Amino acid sequence: MNKDLLALKLNRAVWVSFLEKEEYEKGINFFDTYISGLDEIKKIPAYKKIAEEETNISIILFSTKINVIAEKYFNEGRWADAAICYTAYFKYKTDNFYAIKNFADCLGNLGQNDLKTELISLMENTEITEFSQYKTIAESYANDHNYTKAIEYINKYFGLMQPDITAYEYNLRGCYYNCLFSDITQNIEDAYKSMEDFEKASDMEPKQNLYAKNATIMAGKCEDSQIGRKYWDRILENGGLTNDDKYDYAAYCLKHEVFDGWHEYFDSRFDKENNATQFPKLSKPKWNGKKDLSKSTLLVRCEQGFGDTFLMYGYMPRLTKLAKHVIFVVQNAIYPLLKNNDMGVEVLPESEDINKIKYDYYIPSMSVPIVLKMTRENLSVGEGYIKADKNLVKEYKEKYFNNDKFKIGLSFSGSTIGNKTRDIKVENMLPLDELENVELYSLTRDMPEESFECFKKHKVDTAVSTFNDFSQTAAYMENLDLVLTADNCILNLAGALGKKTFALFNWSYEFRWFDLSGDNVVWLTSVKPFKNDSYNDWASSINKAVKEIKKLIKKEK
Repeated sequence: MNKDLLALKLNRAVWVSFLEKEEYEKGINFFDTYISGLDEIKKIPAYKKIAEEETNISIILFSTKINVIAEKYFNEGRWADAAICYTAYFKYKTDNFYAIKNFADCLGNLGQNDLKTELISLMENTEITEFSQYKTIAESYANDHNYTKAIEYINKYFGLMQPDITAYEYNLRGCYYNCLFSDITQNIEDAYKSMEDFEKASDMEPKQNLYAKNATIMAGKCEDSQIGRKYWDRILENGGLTNDDKYDYAAYCLKHEVFDGWHEYFDSRFDKENNATQFPKLSKPKWNGKKDLSKSTLLVRCEQGFGDTFLMYGYMPRLTKLAKHVIFVVQNAIYPLLKNNDMGVEVLPESEDINKIKYDYYIPSMSVPIVLKMTRENLSVGEGYIKADKNLVKEYKEKYFNNDKFKIGLSFSGSTIGNKTRDIKVENMLPLDELENVELYSLTRDMPEESFECFKKHKVDTAVSTFNDFSQTAAYMENLDLVLTADNCILNLAGALGKKTFALFNWSYEFRWFDLSGDNVVWLTSVKPFKNDSYNDWASSINKAVKEIKKLIKKEK
């Protein structure tokens, strides 16, 4: 054998030694140099075959060793080190199913999601040697938020594994269908499939609260109170409720008018393991509804959204009858609207240093109906308890409402974050464009004028987009004949102002609106509900509302 070829082959010991010591970067670099040297030897006809054999042996050896190192780093969560090793491995081997899966996970953890997606697609095209690989592909797609593909592959797995599917696997597919429904399709059939899978999982392992809890969540989305009751009873029988469970059960109870359960568990929102309601730690004791307040000052502090504050403000007269003095701390954007009031309540902005406020007891605002043990019979706040500034109302009347047409305010969404189950697209409101003798006014602050280009017959006023706080919004709304709104803070403000309001609700709606069958939403008497006939069928509720609007316009003539 040629001495130069032998010397080169002996260098195999060097890169193998580096890999044995896990000095993988040196090993990779030395191996690349080694292969390049063999490529040069191949050009010599007499040594071509020997060099090719050595190349093949070395690639097999290198791939095996670097894959072992990569897998070790992967299992240790050393994503960067594992990715470097897998990159070297993939120069020579691209048909190892589990190496592809691990490499994709590494890249995902390193934020290289475009490459991760390509590797998952590559994993699809490798040879399937065992049924579990379909489940692995499904899991990879789910981690990539591609739930359509995740469902495709988990269903292939289910088709091959019947009747040996485990409760865990039914729960897994239920999660995929839930995500497909919530994030992609908004197709209620996917929600039903999710619920059915969770039911199967829970029935197979009835002591596993997680599966029963998932069934209750989907039962809520599917508006199936019987399924919800069945699996909540199972969870309660098992015991061991988490704070998340307690909160969700409180929501279920309010939705189905089981007020005792709502009273008992709703305050667990502050102690939830996931997305706990934020509330500052206060030095004074929390009022539990039992302590006599006749000689004490009660501080009520806002929590959650603007709409909640508008609604809870309606309970202030009840508190002033119980306490010597009531202070309500509200969001800064609401403060200008509520600061001057005839409710006998001192209103302060959230920016005020709460440690400098003098009070004896406090209560989070949403806990007021809880400690007062309110039920359907007494929880309504009525209407018209918030008053807009008369001078500002007059100013806006002259500036924006100087016409004799029927004036309708429109609110499509509650926040820039968005809520797929409650928000309405502008295009869904187009039946209003066909109405005669109306003027339309946007009440959704973050919608620019160009958003309404689909309206051909009517120009939608967007002055609200220039407002800085709710005192301006309220004065603007006072000039309207009707508010047509999705389920958001404008609904609550309109009701608090006592404006005639038509509220549009999805077929599956938020838990607090426990009864949408009447002429009002129970909490607010001037707000009339219109519910979709099916999930996301906004045309049904809007058309019903428009029919009512036509009657109102006819009366105005």
